[in-house]
Amino acid sequence: MKKILGSIKNIFRIFIKGFYFLCSILAKGFFFYPKKFFMFLKKIFKNSSRLDKIIKHFEKRQLQPEFCLLFILYFVAGCTLFRILYVKPADVVHNFDIASLQDKTNSIPSGVGSSTSSDTNNSSQVFVDNNPFRKFASTSLENVNIASLKTQNSDVVAWISVDGTNINYPVVQTSNNDYYLNHSFYKYKTYNGWVFMDYRNSYNFEDNNTIIYGHNLLNKTAFGSLENVFTKNWVENSNKSIVVITEGKTYYFTVFSAYYTSPETYYLQNVFYGEDSYQTFLNTIRSRNILAIDNSVSVNDKIITLSTCNDGSSGRKVVHAKLVAVY
Repeated sequence: MKKILGSIKNIFRIFIKGFYFLCSILAKGFFFYPKKFFMFLKKIFKNSSRLDKIIKHFEKRQLQPEFCLLFILYFVAGCTLFRILYVKPADVVHNFDIASLQDKTNSIPSGVGSSTSSDTNNSSQVFVDNNPFRKFASTSLENVNIASLKTQNSDVVAWISVDGTNINYPVVQTSNNDYYLNHSFYKYKTYNGWVFMDYRNSYNFEDNNTIIYGHNLLNKTAFGSLENVFTKNWVENSNKSIVVITEGKTYYFTVFSAYYTSPETYYLQNVFYGEDSYQTFLNTIRSRNILAIDNSVSVNDKIITLSTCNDGSSGRKVVHAKLVAVY
C-alpha cells in the first residue's frame, strides 16, 4: 500500500513540475513582447528611469509563471461569466397600436400552425447553448410557428411577448408547477428553468385568470426583464401590451396592474365562484397597482398574470393584463 501511495505521490509531483515548467515557458513568451515594446520606447526616450522600471518588471514576471497562469484563469473566468450573463437585446421591437390590431395581425395567424420551408430548416438545426432563451429572444412574431415548436417540445402551449422587455419565448405546460422550475425548453436540468403556464389553467386561455411563471434571472432572460414594466420609461414609452400566440389564435392583453408582494397564493386564483368572487379579486389586484396607468377592468374581462421572484428577496413581482382582442 505504501508503495502505491509513494508512486501516486511521485506521479503527482512530476505532473506539478511539468505543469509549472509549461507555465514558465508561457510566462516567458507572454511577457516577452511587452518587454520588447518598452525596450523599443527606451531607445526613443533614452533617459527614462520609469521605462527601466517597467522593463525590469516584465523581466521579473518572466520568471514568475504563476502570474501568467492567474491572468489566463481570470481571462477565461471573465469570458465565461460574460457568456452566461450577457444577452443581446432583442432585434425585434414589439410596438403594437391597440387601435389598429386587426391591420397589424393579419399576417400572424397565417404563420401559426403551418410549416414553411424556412421553419422546417430552423427546427432541424441542433441548438446547443447554456441559455436557450437567447435562441428565441429576437424571433419576430410573424415567424412564430406553434406546430413547429411542438416538434421540439410537445409541452408547448403558446408564445408570449411583453412589450418593452426581453420576454419573447415559447410557453410550456405540464402536469405540475415543479418540473419547469429546473428544466429548460429542451428538458435538460438547469437552474434557469423555463417560462411555463400553471398546470391548473386551460391552455386555450379560457380561464378568468391564466397564470404564467418564469425565473427572475440576472442576465435578463426568462422573466428577468419583467422589472422593466415597473420603470417610468416603460410606463411612458411602451404600449403596455402582452401578445400571446397559440395554435390558431393570437391574444392581445393590456397591462392594468403591477406590484410587489410577499409570497402568497391569493393572486394565483384561477377558479371563482360567481361574479362577486371574481369582482372582489379584481378590485384587490387593482388596488395593489403601483403604476401610473389606466387600470380599469371588469368581470367580463379575462386576465393573464405574470409572476416571478423579486430581486434579492423572497417576495414576488406580479403583472396583470386584461384581454382586449383575439384574432
